[in-house]
Amino acid sequence: MNKVGAIYWNNKPRRKKKGGRGTKNTGANMKTPQWFIFTIVVLITFMLCLAINFRAFSEFRKQATEYSELNTEIEKLTTNNLVLQEEIQDLKNDDGTIAREARKIGMSRSNEKVLVPKSK
Repeated sequence: MNKVGAIYWNNKPRRKKKGGRGTKNTGANMKTPQWFIFTIVVLITFMLCLAINFRAFSEFRKQATEYSELNTEIEKLTTNNLVLQEEIQDLKNDDGTIAREARKIGMSRSNEKVLVPKSK
């Protein structure tokens, strides 16, 4: 009986020789080391944490910039509001301010002469 027939008819599978010339390490025989898998998992976890922290830092920086811009705008509006309140107070109480503003819109007192420029 030849080799093929012996393999087919015998229930015992032929054993491969360990070592020697004819054996090769194939992908099925190779086992991935545990330290390599652990290192890959740690690297993926580290990169994920790094990405999350970078995104949070970017959001924080954007919010801090917006906060400072809004504070600057609040300061400007507060200053403008104080100026307008002083002007309102002057218009309510100061006769000179009232007269000046009245002249701006073309009003005058009864005993004043209004000078109107001639048009050419």
